[in-house]
Amino acid sequence: MTEQENEIWSLIEKEKKKKQRAQVFAIMSNMLLVFTLGLFFVSPFLQMVIRAAMPDKYRNMILTASSSEVVQYQQMIRRVHQMARFVAAFLYIYGVYYIVTNRREIWANKKAHIIRILPLLLFWLMAIDILLVTKLRGPNEYDLTGHPYMYESIYSYMTYAIVYFFCGAMLKSVRVKKGLLLGFLISSIPLNIAVMINEWGTKLDFLNQHDICAVFHNRNHYGYYLVVVIVTAAIMFVYETKLGWRIVEAVCAVIGMILMAPVDTLGAFLGVLTVFICFAIYTFIKDRKRVKWALIVLGTFLLITLLMSLKYGNLVSSAGKQSTLIGEAVADPSKGLPDKAGSTRIGLWKKTLSHLPEKPLTGFGVEGLLNTYHIGTPHNELLQYAEFFGIPATLLYIAAVVMIIVVIMRRSESFSKITLVCFCTCIGYLVSSLFGVQIYYTTPFIYIFLGLTYSEILRGRDTDNWSDEEENTGEKAS
Repeated sequence: MTEQENEIWSLIEKEKKKKQRAQVFAIMSNMLLVFTLGLFFVSPFLQMVIRAAMPDKYRNMILTASSSEVVQYQQMIRRVHQMARFVAAFLYIYGVYYIVTNRREIWANKKAHIIRILPLLLFWLMAIDILLVTKLRGPNEYDLTGHPYMYESIYSYMTYAIVYFFCGAMLKSVRVKKGLLLGFLISSIPLNIAVMINEWGTKLDFLNQHDICAVFHNRNHYGYYLVVVIVTAAIMFVYETKLGWRIVEAVCAVIGMILMAPVDTLGAFLGVLTVFICFAIYTFIKDRKRVKWALIVLGTFLLITLLMSLKYGNLVSSAGKQSTLIGEAVADPSKGLPDKAGSTRIGLWKKTLSHLPEKPLTGFGVEGLLNTYHIGTPHNELLQYAEFFGIPATLLYIAAVVMIIVVIMRRSESFSKITLVCFCTCIGYLVSSLFGVQIYYTTPFIYIFLGLTYSEILRGRDTDNWSDEEENTGEKAS
């Protein structure tokens, strides 16, 4: 070989090794991400299995002492958080290595790369801001260890932003993401069926008996979980092309819809309803061939809610009562909404807003108004961020979320269907979060799904779409 040929062969070998390393990293990262995110996704099911496997005397002790029950679940999620932080650290280190080794190419397109990672940068700024304001005003009673019940410290909120979102965004493969979501849905079926048996059949010792809330501490928290399950299952059902999986998704969605009425969480109901209405409008404008299925999903949800309301009228009556209060406020704006509106949430919102001007930049810390003014969590995610960490941190969160939503809405036709599924789940959770609280075993859902939604922007479109071949097959079949 000539010297020139040797150089060419050397370049080919280097490129080959580079591709091999990239493939090995892709396999390793996918395995770690699926294990970590999947562990959180199936954690409610695992919690049920653990309780069911306990000897009767220990299980009865846990389920009759709420503090023990809470601690058990908290320790489980704490270990999941630790695993997620380890995986994120590994991926961040690799990201630095990738940037260094590809610095010329990245520098040549630096503006495009900065725009692409902007939501992640905003979440990093939010995490840094949380740390700084806590240091500035001094940590309160719950900042460093978390509230005994909510179990979210400042490190939890930082983990949500820069770990769970990042892990979700790093998962590129559409097939892997679909598999992850299917695993999540399958794990929800036995849990939700157990709740049905416990409610309408034989009492199951391993479920909470103080309320219809499965393994969660409160029915509202179970409602947040149902929002994620119902929306994910229903939208996947619309886009699914394989009959077997379509049946699984339909069963999962219907079971969740049936449980929505007895759980009686209006915020969760509004989250699901908002998504289904908006999705029907979207398909009418952008995807006419699926309008029929979108309307079937919406109609099924409304019909099940109506039928279940014959036995459980609280959800419909609550919606009617809130509508009446809103109508009265509109008719006479001088009175405003009474504090009891929204199951007393309006009163909490008013009290929280009245104290925000005292510490607009730093907030009061985790559950800061609880001990100071005896005001509990405001049951509104945005107000909760503002109360805990100040308005700047809240604006950073809003900016990151809005940017993701705007990008996906503007380019919805160019994304894979699994991205649209994750996007719809985000919207459902975000709507319900306007009337709910953040708590350690549900908050990561929104950050994971935001990451899964944004992964096609951060890492590019996966050629192994869900799949282009499957979608074309489905289009021909329809």
